[in-house]
Amino acid sequence: MRLSILASLAGLVAANPTPTWNHQVVVERADAPAQQAAPTDKATIGFATLNGGTTGGSGGTVTTVSTLAQFTAAVGEKNLAPAVVFVEGVINGSAKVRIGSNKTIIGLPGSGFVGIGLLARKQKNVIIRNIVSSSVPASNGDALTIDGSTNVWVDHCEFHSVKGPNKDFYDGLVDVTHGSDFVTISHTYFHDHWKTSLVGHSDSNAGQDKGHLRVTYANNRWKNCGSRGPSLRFGTGHIYNSFYEDMQTAINTRMGAQVLVESNAFRNVQTPIMSADSKEQGYAVVDDNDLGGGANKAPGGTLTATTIPYSYSLLGSSHVAQLVPQEAGAILTFDTLPPNNGTTVPHFRRVRSAGGR
Repeated sequence: MRLSILASLAGLVAANPTPTWNHQVVVERADAPAQQAAPTDKATIGFATLNGGTTGGSGGTVTTVSTLAQFTAAVGEKNLAPAVVFVEGVINGSAKVRIGSNKTIIGLPGSGFVGIGLLARKQKNVIIRNIVSSSVPASNGDALTIDGSTNVWVDHCEFHSVKGPNKDFYDGLVDVTHGSDFVTISHTYFHDHWKTSLVGHSDSNAGQDKGHLRVTYANNRWKNCGSRGPSLRFGTGHIYNSFYEDMQTAINTRMGAQVLVESNAFRNVQTPIMSADSKEQGYAVVDDNDLGGGANKAPGGTLTATTIPYSYSLLGSSHVAQLVPQEAGAILTFDTLPPNNGTTVPHFRRVRSAGGR
């Protein structure tokens, strides 16, 4: 169910939202102030709003960590109690950290991980926001793997590596596999990587994946990536309001996947949309996309705006290139928290991380 907002193009001032089934465009203010966020925020966009919603650690203890040992202990699988975990500073290491259910992980400005893979396996209700993750070798998995998990929201993060000569030194940035479901990846910046984001890990996993792998990609920026922007098998993908630059291929729908692709812009992308690399085709409905001279090579599908089970707003492909780079990435502002278990988290202003912005 598409929710559009009528706008005045002259002033770029949005009007009140109105449900509609036509192709009207949402225009957001280009000079919008920094988005105000709170540790208690729940998912407000995409598939992660369904199945009871995604609240993460809201209402739980609040902790600030600055070492790998502290982080591992704070987010571990054995503790299912809700918890909000702030990451302060850049945590370097070589490890794969397993994340438990009912957790919210938030990076303070410029904070995140180098070389450390995050894994949510058979968990539920996880939120990851404002994290900068880089250079995770394949030996530590993906930068983030969502494996057999439900209700996961990844928002305003940045994931990257080095797009070097060895495509296999790094694996994925954010992969969604093994029947995971109700996942949203929003306002996130992917860059300088070969195999960016995979949904469905194998052509042979239909039994676990069919009927699941419902994933929303919204308002994301993809730059200087090789492929998988994303690549989807079996599942249902909704990709909108996203900006793609300098890529070999972008969206790949495979093994019967149904994808709705709308309100996106592509610049210097050889093949923006396709169905390739699997024994069966996937399908795409493509609406209001600026392909930048590239082609849509995927067969037509059945997933349309009227069958999407949540409300959403479109920028319009002509506005994506201007607006999305301003808002994608680890750029959130968090308010002061009241004392909670002796921990007070101060106010942090919006900052952009370095690297190709």
